[in-house]
Amino acid sequence: MKKFAVVLILLCAQFCTPLWARSFVVQRIQIEGLNHITPATVESYLPIKKGDTLTAGKTSSILQELYRTGFFEHITLAEKNSTLIIRVVERPTIGQLKITGNSVIPTDKLTAVMRSLDIAEGRVYNPSILQKIKQSLINQYYQLGRYNARVEVNVSTMPRNRVMVKINISEGLVAKIRRISIMGNHAFDESTLIKQLTLTTSGLLTFFTQTDRYSEFRLEESLEKLRSFYLDHGYVHFEVKSAQAEVTPDRKSVYVNIVVDEGALYRIHTYRLEGRLIYPESDYRKYITIKPGEVFSRQKVMDTQKEIARFLGQKGYLFTQIVIKPEINENTKEVTLVFDINPGKRTYVRHITFSDNTRTNDIVLRREIQQLEAAPASTVKLEDSKHRLSLLPYLKDIEMSLNPVEDQDDQVDVNYKVKEENSSQASFKVGYSQAYGIILGAGINQKNFLGTGNTLGLNINTSKYEQFYGIEYTDPYYTEDGISRSFNASISRVNPGKISDLNSGYATNQYDLGVLYGIPISQEIGALNRIYAGLNYQNIRIHLNHDNPGKVSNQVNSFVTDHGSHFQELDLKLGYSRDSRDRAIFPTSGGLQTLFLDAYAPLSSRSLSFYTVNYHGKWYQPLIDQFILLTRANLGYGNGLHGIQDFPFFKNFYAGGIDSVRGFQAFTLGPRDSNDQAFGGNMLLDASIALIFPNYISDSVRTSVFADAGNVYTSLNNRQFGGASTTTGPIRYAIGIEADWITPFGPIQLSLAKPFTRRGDKSEPFQFALGANF
Repeated sequence: MKKFAVVLILLCAQFCTPLWARSFVVQRIQIEGLNHITPATVESYLPIKKGDTLTAGKTSSILQELYRTGFFEHITLAEKNSTLIIRVVERPTIGQLKITGNSVIPTDKLTAVMRSLDIAEGRVYNPSILQKIKQSLINQYYQLGRYNARVEVNVSTMPRNRVMVKINISEGLVAKIRRISIMGNHAFDESTLIKQLTLTTSGLLTFFTQTDRYSEFRLEESLEKLRSFYLDHGYVHFEVKSAQAEVTPDRKSVYVNIVVDEGALYRIHTYRLEGRLIYPESDYRKYITIKPGEVFSRQKVMDTQKEIARFLGQKGYLFTQIVIKPEINENTKEVTLVFDINPGKRTYVRHITFSDNTRTNDIVLRREIQQLEAAPASTVKLEDSKHRLSLLPYLKDIEMSLNPVEDQDDQVDVNYKVKEENSSQASFKVGYSQAYGIILGAGINQKNFLGTGNTLGLNINTSKYEQFYGIEYTDPYYTEDGISRSFNASISRVNPGKISDLNSGYATNQYDLGVLYGIPISQEIGALNRIYAGLNYQNIRIHLNHDNPGKVSNQVNSFVTDHGSHFQELDLKLGYSRDSRDRAIFPTSGGLQTLFLDAYAPLSSRSLSFYTVNYHGKWYQPLIDQFILLTRANLGYGNGLHGIQDFPFFKNFYAGGIDSVRGFQAFTLGPRDSNDQAFGGNMLLDASIALIFPNYISDSVRTSVFADAGNVYTSLNNRQFGGASTTTGPIRYAIGIEADWITPFGPIQLSLAKPFTRRGDKSEPFQFALGANF
């Protein structure tokens, strides 16, 4: 026991006795043990220089400063002949740094963060910093809801005092929400409040929406939606007391617990307009829908603020500031809204310019601009101009910027930065469709011919159903008022019997030459409206199958006997279109509608007099969480001016297939001829409703579930022709799922459908169409 005490005293004496027994003037500093670090670098950190007096008290500050650099594992100090000797053992440098197993957090972001903390190849290895990075990585994965994430740091030695650092990451799976509980609510039940959240428990659609996967960001987003819900229903003092996520022991699930304090319900007492009102109050009140006595709604207040700003923006006050000052009466539980309006100066547009348009003439872009130079700036006209530019088929993206004019506080310059698409395309097309079989085509299409904005197209397409050769030229601004003019000429041959089970007893040769004018009407913001008028010459000749007369149906024979096989018609076209889509490819809102009347007048004694009416409509309605409701309708009707007997069978409508009622074989629905082959009819009814849902695969892929309904009907007494002819029967229905994929080689359309109400119809559950452009 005494020996142990003596040893302990000696050790204490060794560590507790100051290193320097006396003070001395440092004449020289000598540093030993350096490999990678220069002596000058070390001396720059020293709190003592040559000529300074080193005392016992300064030794600790020397050690502290050198250890603080993180360069050394061990440091000792000594003195010999007034020379300060510093002996160091350097920490190793990082020879290699490898990160594996990460995908959610990209490697480049990880290395950038570590480099900022001096963790990189060639830098000094500091295990304490590396441990902090490890813990922060784990915390980052926890914030993403990946509570099974693991981070391992392995360090191995390398030659020349270097180490290899391997960071192995196991990201794990995102924890799913097993239960959401909301406490403290009285005005609304828990199920109603949970519906307001971004987070949900697992369900049928969460495989696609992934809303059952927990993350701190989604929790905050859900809480903000909950706050908005209460503020929109009059609870001005609503507060989220706490929001916690409890992780299950297996770290695969979480319980979300939210505690709220609703507060009292508040109503609107009245509102006032203050500030600089440059127009009569009655003009502002047109845009205020808030009424005294109604429940307070933050969203309604914000909408009113936007409408007033929009009103002033139309008048040229682009930089209007509207401050809302609510006056809350806690006794009566009422809110008085004060709109403090400061319109600023009226702004005028000095110049409108375009940038990055290397192929498109400036005048082509300028004719789409609704805002005039030197006129008061209008936010509505500026945005409408941007929208019109975005609908040009040779522009991909539009950016608008407002630049205040130097030394002029009431003028701005407007610039539209455009991103052009390759408007010239020489293409060779190879495709396949279950309806048309192999499709071959070649063409030259110039959407922006010589930078004029005009369209020139030369196209050849051939399949077992149709051979087509055509040329088309369109001038969208034939007149300065925006009237368009299109010329077209084509030759085609159609053989219906080559596809599906259509009538195989005839083929048609057709020659077309026409002109069509498009006239813009109305000044509706966000939508383009046009009426169309044109003439089209048609020369049609029917060729019956004389080699096998039995294939010619009684319906075709009867029509040819009564009307002949050669027709020359003048197609008088009258149409209307309305396009309010936000974009052409994969729209998310708006719609496209077209209505056309074609009246055919005879140009020869044996030609026909008949007409057709076609309507096509497609609407997109955004819902929540990137879900979009899509509805579609196709209606068609045709008849002869002197009765159904004059309506040509080769103008019949058809239904079924991937572009109609999916799940049924293409063109097979409706009446059948005497040979029990699809014959079509003079009336078409085709509609669909679909739910487009996010797929999280690619922006080039759109997925949807759908329900189709449709059929073709005829006014012809089909049974008088005998044979196996049948009536149309009821509407046909189908449900299914579809995927549309825009690839660099062309569009691909896939559908899987279950047909219903079959009456001997041929089903085709899986349907597709694909193509390639080189």
